[in-house]
Amino acid sequence: MTTIRAVCFDAFGTVVEITDKRRPFQKLLQNDYDDVSVRAMTQPLGLRALASQLQPRPLEEVIEKWEEDLEAECASIAPRPSMKSIWATLKRARLQIAVCSNLAVPYALPMIRALPESPDGLVLSYRVGLMKPHKEIYSIVASQLGLKISQILFVGDRQEEDVLGPIAAGACAMPIGEFEAFFGTAPSIYAPTNVVELFERIAAAKAG
Repeated sequence: MTTIRAVCFDAFGTVVEITDKRRPFQKLLQNDYDDVSVRAMTQPLGLRALASQLQPRPLEEVIEKWEEDLEAECASIAPRPSMKSIWATLKRARLQIAVCSNLAVPYALPMIRALPESPDGLVLSYRVGLMKPHKEIYSIVASQLGLKISQILFVGDRQEEDVLGPIAAGACAMPIGEFEAFFGTAPSIYAPTNVVELFERIAAAKAG
């Protein structure tokens, strides 16, 4: 049995959340500019730079409204209510914590500031030029933590990127809702042995 030594969270919808959702990037890309969508997540490009790549280019007043919406969203980023307690407990259990996210560059610094503490690993799509569920991005997390990928539990709110992708890469993974349920009680009897053992350590850390 491989012992789980780290938990890697997705960012938005898992560790942090936007409380004033305006979705400026979705509005910018609402016409299904697939190539621009990929660049938004895999290159350090701001909203205006991306808008300039669209044909036809959006009107200036439209871009300015999107920028206002982006500023409001970034200002509203906050930790999910349960995450500070979860983060502290995982640390007491001597687990490493990482964050891996498909992320456009304007959201990065506000997201990092909203984390309970600095993570042991931080893999953001625009920095590494890869998006989940690309297999290699999960390996980058393992490399940053100095672990085998099988020693990491990935947790997030998206089935393909945060659960199926890591499992295909050789890791354990579960949705954030399931993780929070296990954190509050105990894992299912059908959970893998190493996941059961992980939550036993977490429970001991909570009790201590």
